[in-house]
Amino acid sequence: MRQPSQQYNLDETYANESSLRRYIRLTVGENASIWALFWHELMLGVCGGVPGIAGLGIRNRLYSLVFSNFSKKAFLGRHVLLRCPRQIKLSQGVILDDYCQLIATSRQTNSISIGENSFLRSYAMINAGPPEGFVRIGRNTRIGQGSLLYGNGGLEIGENVMIAGQCSIIASSHNYEDPDIPIMNQGFSAKGITIKNNVWIGSGVRILDGVTIGEGAIVGANAVVNRDVVAGDKVGGVPARPLTSSKSL
Repeated sequence: MRQPSQQYNLDETYANESSLRRYIRLTVGENASIWALFWHELMLGVCGGVPGIAGLGIRNRLYSLVFSNFSKKAFLGRHVLLRCPRQIKLSQGVILDDYCQLIATSRQTNSISIGENSFLRSYAMINAGPPEGFVRIGRNTRIGQGSLLYGNGGLEIGENVMIAGQCSIIASSHNYEDPDIPIMNQGFSAKGITIKNNVWIGSGVRILDGVTIGEGAIVGANAVVNRDVVAGDKVGGVPARPLTSSKSL
């Protein structure tokens, strides 16, 4: 189902922001202090790269004490990048492989929420997206290596979803109507993306803003999805279209 489009212009929203305040907002949170930035950089800098079982144990214990929404039974690999971690919720059994990135730069509480027993492979990136974006992932979902998820307009992913490597799921789109203004200064629109339960998304898929993918659907590798996919359907191609047989994937 197509959602109404929201319009944002970050240049206008943060017009009076200094470079230091911008870095603090992007790293710790919009209203955080410089001391919060100091402790954030110190703790993550010291703990983030510790190798082996020692590092895993240190991150598991320390992060769950400092960040109240991190389960004691969530596990983070080496060099996991955390931005605004107090706005991230990691449930029991969540595993973040080495070099994942969680960027919760948004005004939303729990702007990134990952359900029980979900697994992000190395170099996967989730960006909630300012100013009001969010990404919510259900239980037992898998995100493949190097996949990029942006939630500017809201990205909701259900349970038991498989997203293969190198996918891009982008819940926003740049405005470009005025040729006299640089595209980067025209703001963006955001409708949101919904992926229902038990969906399989193949490697290299691109899912564009405003799309809903129904329960049990399958999206073939390298497809570009620019319209809704009905429950149980199998689609592939550029743009994605229904396939007559699962063997076509």
